[in-house]
Amino acid sequence: MNVTKETTGELTAVLKIDVLAADYADAVAAELKEYRKKANIPGFRPGQVPMGMIKKMYEKSVIADKVQRVMSDALYQYIDENKLPILGSPMANNEKTASIDWDNQKDFTFYFDIAMQPEFELDLTSHDVTYYDITPTDEMLDKFVEDIQRRFGKFEAPETIGETDLVYGEIEELDEEGNVKEGGVKTPSSLSVDMIAMATIKKKFIGAKKDDVITFNIAKAFKNVTELAAMLRIDKEAAKEFKSDVNFKVSSISRVTKHEINEELFEMAYKGKDIKNEEDFRAAAKEDLCGTYVNQSDRHFMNEASKSLVEKTAIELPEEFLKRWLIETNQGKIDEKEITDNFAAYRDSIKWQLIEGKLIDTYKLDVSNEELKEYYKTALVRNYFPVPADATEEQIKENEEAVEKVATNMLENKEQSRQVYEFLFEQKLTNTLKAEMKHKNKSVTTDEFAKIITK
Repeated sequence: MNVTKETTGELTAVLKIDVLAADYADAVAAELKEYRKKANIPGFRPGQVPMGMIKKMYEKSVIADKVQRVMSDALYQYIDENKLPILGSPMANNEKTASIDWDNQKDFTFYFDIAMQPEFELDLTSHDVTYYDITPTDEMLDKFVEDIQRRFGKFEAPETIGETDLVYGEIEELDEEGNVKEGGVKTPSSLSVDMIAMATIKKKFIGAKKDDVITFNIAKAFKNVTELAAMLRIDKEAAKEFKSDVNFKVSSISRVTKHEINEELFEMAYKGKDIKNEEDFRAAAKEDLCGTYVNQSDRHFMNEASKSLVEKTAIELPEEFLKRWLIETNQGKIDEKEITDNFAAYRDSIKWQLIEGKLIDTYKLDVSNEELKEYYKTALVRNYFPVPADATEEQIKENEEAVEKVATNMLENKEQSRQVYEFLFEQKLTNTLKAEMKHKNKSVTTDEFAKIITK
């Protein structure tokens, strides 16, 4: 067995692999012996078929298989042992590799084209990227504070419907004459009065009580098709076509009375924080609300940062090799014209992979199994295993053991753990770029941010 490398360009080379008979003969002989043991041919007892017959039947295909395996093993062993930083994957050079005569040939020579990853410098300080801190409007903050008050509010069952109540009942579809439609929609449902789009329909509900029947056009009341489908318990396509009036018979009314803004609410909503008054409470709520936008800000920053890095980092690529490699590896999925027409996008994607690889090596970016498990324990599992405030040491220990067991089981779900790994890795990469890359912070409202994304 012999593998040699011949440079053909600044980033390309050809690997020549010589496979001799001695490299595969023993494997072929062993395989043919196994065929002989298992051969079931009329006129011969099992295991007694003449080897000459076995060779005539199977030798050529066995040799072809073993030669291919020996050649492939030699190819990747050479790449590994010589630590060749290849780009893409090796491609057979059919022009240099001669046609094979499997009947008479004993020694074989194969040629493979390879490309090397280019050397390049990565300067994170030469970029000008903006990180947008999304801040809510006063109106949004007011609504968020109200949501907190409702979350810790008091549930009641009033006799009549109010503007913000949740109403339960039964929906019946009507025909054009206003009668209950035979075979029409009939289902228990619920609706929130403050979500009704038309004021005239909302007015029909205000003041109604249990057992009252309210007739209205539900498609005009709820213009969101997803919500409409959920209320009628039909699929979205059917909901798009639903135009009928309905009867809604009220069965019960649920109301949440907002919690007063006081010290009790401060403690329930933000336990452990030193909140003394409403101003402090609103500041904590604003910080909480801003946190819900971080993922959007991070995602946009990551997109802009990666784009800037690809555009401003000088990386020379063996483009002809890459075009051929993309065409060969995507046969049957993407045609050659599409790859040629969109090569710039493919090239930028490869550049980003190289940049990401350098960032991983430079900043030692990785997610360990312990980090995965800790994520499961802190972000997911503990929500289902809360520790009571008056828990004993024994109860706390039992809780920790239960959390550990569930997290370990979750870790064994490979597909789920792969998704969590990618999520945590993306966080690490984004945080690294935010810390190391030159950028400026700018506060914007949600509307302003939406316009930026649209652009």
